Amino acid sequence: MVNIVFGLLFLLAAGQSINFFSLKQDIEIGSESATEAEQSLSLVANATVPHRYVNGIGRRVAQNRTLPALNYRFRIINSKDINSAGFPGGAIYIHRGLLEIASTEDEIAAILAHEVSHVASRHGTAQLSRQLLVQAPIAIAAGLPASQVWRDEITKLGIAVGMDAPFLRYSRDQELEAGLMAVRLLAEAQYDPNAFRTLLEKIGEIQTGDVSRAPAFVFNHPQSQTMTPEIAERIEQLATLLTRQSRADTEFRTFRSALLKLPITSVDAAPTRPRQRDEGSDLSTAVLPNVFTDPMDYYRLGYPTGWQITRTGAPHGAIIAPADGVQSSRNGDNLNHGVMFDLFDISVPDKSLTLEQATNRLIVYLRQRNPSLRVVPGAQTQTLVSDEPGLRTVLIGNPDASSEPEVTWVVTRLYYQSLFYMVFVAPADEFPIYQSVFEQMIRSARLR
Repeated sequence: MVNIVFGLLFLLAAGQSINFFSLKQDIEIGSESATEAEQSLSLVANATVPHRYVNGIGRRVAQNRTLPALNYRFRIINSKDINSAGFPGGAIYIHRGLLEIASTEDEIAAILAHEVSHVASRHGTAQLSRQLLVQAPIAIAAGLPASQVWRDEITKLGIAVGMDAPFLRYSRDQELEAGLMAVRLLAEAQYDPNAFRTLLEKIGEIQTGDVSRAPAFVFNHPQSQTMTPEIAERIEQLATLLTRQSRADTEFRTFRSALLKLPITSVDAAPTRPRQRDEGSDLSTAVLPNVFTDPMDYYRLGYPTGWQITRTGAPHGAIIAPADGVQSSRNGDNLNHGVMFDLFDISVPDKSLTLEQATNRLIVYLRQRNPSLRVVPGAQTQTLVSDEPGLRTVLIGNPDASSEPEVTWVVTRLYYQSLFYMVFVAPADEFPIYQSVFEQMIRSARLR
């Protein structure tokens, strides 16, 4: 069983796509997510001009024989956020803020085609498969999706559904695949595929020109310069073959006027943080009775009974591990199961790094020390560290040829001009044993 699971992990590290769920389960997961989302969303009524217009364009784009037979349906969220989401199974939600930046019907179609492509390509459950494989590998090997067990595992692991679902944040490879499919769907529905390019340009301009309006779309749909030539080439090919149908702008102008007149029924909230299991400090105190305190009291971290502290020589760094978790060598202490943590300097003259940029810089540093480490594509999820946004990035590697594969969690959070990080390590076959302790240690971290 262990060999199967970690063979799959190595496939992920090699960039292979894995999906443990059936199309039927896509529909189940998407239905639950949509129900959860609609409890807190302010949706534009079905009888309104904007809804009818968007739904008509969406159906036209989705009526393509190459797509899975799903119930594609489209709703407008009455929010100025620039974002969109497509749940597994076909429920698609577009924020009015994203619709308002469109200047043609073709750009509206581009927005919808992009989300239809994510749904049709089953990117949501592919991301969920990656997350479950990393966080619940034994359940996966036991046949997780074959029963209702996946619901229990999602709940137990604190994986949010609804608009906060981390599986709605796609990888760059998935964005490329969705982009290529979207421009094809546009052309086959007799829309201008160039609209996809102009739409992305508008989103990019907002991102660089107004930090206060930084689109959530960019976080959930990471773009890459490496994909631009491929999509641009496909657009050029399709545009030359397209026989445009004349289309009056009257309907678009009517739609836009009605959309702009819609009152915002509730104050736009800031993007919500990913939900975590409500187990809090009481559980941490009970299970992790010991507390490590930074010499300058910058942070504190709980740890289990019997685990030992090894100072690394850095002013704020240490290793906490079981008695056999650290091996000494000429090059220093090697951690094979336990946690290493420190503050990583990310100060750059005249520049502030984002959490993702700072995390990538740390990973480069860690890979210099252990070149075998490989990031598992798509296995980077949002989390909370001391009530602030953080990232958990999953890596696998072999510290040496004779050792078993190791799974590594790198958990990061910005902290003034530095990056607070925790690196959790365990052999692949033992990782499920330590996973709950690692989760508790993440929740126990408190930064001043």
